[in-house]
Amino acid sequence: MNDLHFFLGANTPIGFVSFYDEITKTTPDSRNFLIKGGPGTGKSSLMKRIREEFAPSEDFPESIHCSSDPDSLDALILPNAKTALADATPPHVIEPQYPGACETVVNLCSCWDEDALQSRRKEILTLSRQIAACHQQCVRFLSAAHSLLSDNYVFALNCLNPKKIAKTAAGILSRECRRKKDGSAVEKRRLLSAVTPKGILCFTGTIRTLCPRIYLIKDPYGAASNLLLTAIRSLLLQYDVTLYTCWCPLNPYGKIDHILVPELGLGFVTAGSSFPMEEFPEPYRVVSFTRFTDLEELSRKKQRLRFNRRAANEILDAAARSLRKAKLLHDGLEKIYTSAMDFDACEALTEQTAEALRRWKDAL
Repeated sequence: MNDLHFFLGANTPIGFVSFYDEITKTTPDSRNFLIKGGPGTGKSSLMKRIREEFAPSEDFPESIHCSSDPDSLDALILPNAKTALADATPPHVIEPQYPGACETVVNLCSCWDEDALQSRRKEILTLSRQIAACHQQCVRFLSAAHSLLSDNYVFALNCLNPKKIAKTAAGILSRECRRKKDGSAVEKRRLLSAVTPKGILCFTGTIRTLCPRIYLIKDPYGAASNLLLTAIRSLLLQYDVTLYTCWCPLNPYGKIDHILVPELGLGFVTAGSSFPMEEFPEPYRVVSFTRFTDLEELSRKKQRLRFNRRAANEILDAAARSLRKAKLLHDGLEKIYTSAMDFDACEALTEQTAEALRRWKDAL
């Protein structure tokens, strides 16, 4: 099965950033299931149950993971079935735009004992505030790390030859893309990496699934790779292709880390940044930042560049530790909600959702 794994939201230097509007793009022939409930009420379990039944009949089902707990699902996208299921609660709240017509709300709140939760209100409030404080601390660490890495980025940027980068991008696309140039490209925004309680996590298996051929862009500073990928993205958007544009978790609106193009079997992957990419044994092509860089000018700041990198990596480790603390607290919050749940009712609601999805697929 060609499972794809991504994040659609993560803590960043500017707070929690969400790309969940990718799911809420409704069309007349799509249907979304928006799951409401508290922590530990079975939202992820419901999606895993649906994935088990429906993903095998999909070409490329997408499992969207929670950056605060990567073992949990925050969403499931089934492109063939024109369906998505999503945890529609904070910090990525989704409300139905066309309730009943294009979206179905799956309300797990109906399966809990509210009196039991009311009796533990103080514990719930205390834990929730402590969890929020950990996430705020994580964001502060990410902001500090980003400041240091941005210093490296700007200095490396000033040592580049942009014209050479643009020429390289055009040359790559002229060789690799023979498709119709009609501007009908479909772009999907994703995060392939995130800072999580497990540390920095990158779903490299997704790259291998979609892209037999990989252009590995080696760039320790991210400036050359971002200019090259930005140019490649602009060119790809002119063709009839689908591209997964994977943004950097430290700069989710300004820096591209990877671009994956399934129709071409082609991936453009950045290696060497603070979000490390495992080595691909036999990349199709290797593009080094050195071919675009004035190395003599860059060497003048090598001590400062090295210091910034080391300090940033230590701060990123501290951000992950904040998330580990948040995860432990969240586990305690989940136990409270789990103890108040009627899981027989949850199972019935899960089966009701699965049956609705079966009928939807049969009608396509």
